[in-house]
Amino acid sequence: MQGFILKITKVRNEDLIVKILGPTKIYTLYRFYGARHSTINLGYKIDFEIESNMGYLPKLRHITHLGFDWLKRMDALLHWQQYIKELDRHLFDVEELEPFYFDLCNRLCKKLSRQSPKRALLEGYLELLEFEGRLHKEPLCFVCENRIDNDPVLVRGFLQAHEHCIPKRSFDQKKLAYFFDHKDSQFLDDGEIEALWSLLMEGF
Repeated sequence: MQGFILKITKVRNEDLIVKILGPTKIYTLYRFYGARHSTINLGYKIDFEIESNMGYLPKLRHITHLGFDWLKRMDALLHWQQYIKELDRHLFDVEELEPFYFDLCNRLCKKLSRQSPKRALLEGYLELLEFEGRLHKEPLCFVCENRIDNDPVLVRGFLQAHEHCIPKRSFDQKKLAYFFDHKDSQFLDDGEIEALWSLLMEGF
């Protein structure tokens, strides 16, 4: 089966506990002498087998790294791993889940080959928010619950607010509406992308 490595925890000697996002389940598996295997790395997509182990965690066996060309670009790999860490925190208490999360990671891995990492991952985050019913497109302030007629402020989870309710930097309302509607960041400048990425790194 295939999956994305969400988390790696070192245990005794060189062994590892590896958390893997599969199509419909998150697996927590034991890897003996895992530190000796270069294919064990955060965010990697792998093909693997599971060996049942009575009384302890199942074992992770026969790993094959399913590589992507962009993994050689340090900026893409770094931002992908940051994204995966936040995804892991978001799914920390989940075991069974819909295929959406695995499919989203697959789509993002394809986009990272041809697009700026932060832009691709931000667009993917909008897909996640929409899937979970948390993408609030209407210009309504989550603080006072009144309509926002000017450029809104964004907070964690991309919730919108009035600038006088939350004294932070604002975003162009029209560009933001396009970004939310089309999951497309082409009209956002690099400064806006950096600000959105900082919000994303506060948590999903």
